[in-house]
Amino acid sequence: MKEAFLHHLWNCRKFDGAASTSKLQTVCGKKLQIIKTGMHNQLAGPDFFNAQVGIDDQLWAGNVEFRIKSSDWYLHNHQQDPAYENVILHVVWEYDCTVFDKVDAQIPTLILTDKVNDELLNNYQHLLESKIYNFINCESRFKEVPDFLSA
Repeated sequence: MKEAFLHHLWNCRKFDGAASTSKLQTVCGKKLQIIKTGMHNQLAGPDFFNAQVGIDDQLWAGNVEFRIKSSDWYLHNHQQDPAYENVILHVVWEYDCTVFDKVDAQIPTLILTDKVNDELLNNYQHLLESKIYNFINCESRFKEVPDFLSA
């Protein structure tokens, strides 16, 4: 699993409950609604800026951070980094610990593991494991080009 795939799932709302007002829950059992996914950040800091989510009917606006494992939050010392003070939701593939910010407030966490369509996940895994993936569609046929044309 790659974090970029989690970004794609979030940005395109490609997981169960993403478009619903009642199907998603945080790890603490609070009702979660995604209102705006935010803007994908390609630089340092949280992965999505200016997202909006509803948690138990309270509207939150801020940043969303993604990790494969929830414990990666601590591995990267996000709890000490001021850039992560406005994280309103932690989205993970694997939940292995509760995450707190620098003032010891628990950050709401969404686990995606059981929310991704099996077909989508299988296609993604096949792409990662595939030995036939080519950057250019006809790349595998380059060997057929005569040497005098490729020099």
